[in-house]
Amino acid sequence: MLASPLAREALKAVSARAVGIKPARPSAPSVSLAADRDLVEARVREIHDAIRLLEELAARKFEELTIHERLSMRYLVIQLVEAAAGICLHLLAERYDERAESYPGCFSRLGELGLIPRDLAARLASVAGLRDLLVHRYWAVDDEKVYRSVGEGLEDFRSFAKLVGRLLEGGARA
Repeated sequence: MLASPLAREALKAVSARAVGIKPARPSAPSVSLAADRDLVEARVREIHDAIRLLEELAARKFEELTIHERLSMRYLVIQLVEAAAGICLHLLAERYDERAESYPGCFSRLGELGLIPRDLAARLASVAGLRDLLVHRYWAVDDEKVYRSVGEGLEDFRSFAKLVGRLLEGGARA
């Protein structure tokens, strides 16, 4: 049996892709993250770490970035999305007994459930689509577009982390 929270989360993420979305429980309880608080807090720290490093890169002109820094930016976007998606998948699985088919679908579902604003959910879903491109079609990536996306999208991940922090404190919704 998988004992670590990270191993359980990984298994849930793999299962989530294979199973698709199940209907919500009719009487879903108020959202509380007490069960796996450490796991969620670790993902929030990963979000903040990735934001900090991406801000350092985004503060420079694109033309000044070395190829290694451009590739680092790609990796950090992947890390940022996966940390946020880990929280997203956890919320759906643990509180609503649902499984999302994809990272973009997971963020969209949080918006539908009212856990995050729908407009924020749509923007996070869009960045999750960029993550899919970076992972599965990396040869087709335009690093300058990634750079612009980073400059425009970091605030959305800050907002997501803030909302998750509120959920940790007392179950407030979007």
